[in-house]
Amino acid sequence: MDKAFDRSIGLLKENFNIIQEKIICIFGLGGVGGTAIEALVRTGFSKVILVDFDNVDISNLNRQILFTRNDIGKSKVERAKERLLSINPDLDVSINKIKAQDFDFNQKIDFVIDAIDDVNGKVFIAKNCIEKSIPFLISLGMANRFDPSKVKISKLNKTFNDPLAKKIRYIFKENMISLNAINVIWSEEASVPFEGKLNSIMTVPSAAGLNIAYYVINYFIKENKDNE
Repeated sequence: MDKAFDRSIGLLKENFNIIQEKIICIFGLGGVGGTAIEALVRTGFSKVILVDFDNVDISNLNRQILFTRNDIGKSKVERAKERLLSINPDLDVSINKIKAQDFDFNQKIDFVIDAIDDVNGKVFIAKNCIEKSIPFLISLGMANRFDPSKVKISKLNKTFNDPLAKKIRYIFKENMISLNAINVIWSEEASVPFEGKLNSIMTVPSAAGLNIAYYVINYFIKENKDNE
């Protein structure tokens, strides 16, 4: 085993071998998703599927950990793949430069991370994960906030101070998706009033990404313990 993961093995012990075999599919490689997938790869996850239709914009650089000025104008999934392979050259990584609604769920996936901001895409992801019994976690609004300590994980029906959550709750109800069955990561901090566009710095999106990584790691540790 590559010595790069000695510290992970020391902490995770037998669980390290388990996470190495799990396939993580992440939708969205921005401030939340980028930190989440980099944290998972650095921990030792070795099979990932990246989904993002966008290119890197200069406005991304103040908060999106995967990218630098050298990446501006280039495909997010391609540049993310290159960065993640520079961390673990043995990483099994597939890329999909598509929108969520065009993704084919008819493949082996052990966990889905939804880090996109498109509501219709979120509905598509949730429906497919529920239909195929794939565990998943949805990221809600992290923009226009400062405090990383306010980020938390709960069921969708427990959220507040989040306009995106309100919109998703309404649409999920219309689509007969049970709100108390949906795990989400969100911020209980009230968003700063804004006009015209969403603003953000790295603190809150990256806090969400790290919390997602912890949630995924702990999910498989708990699953392993339950199966013993």
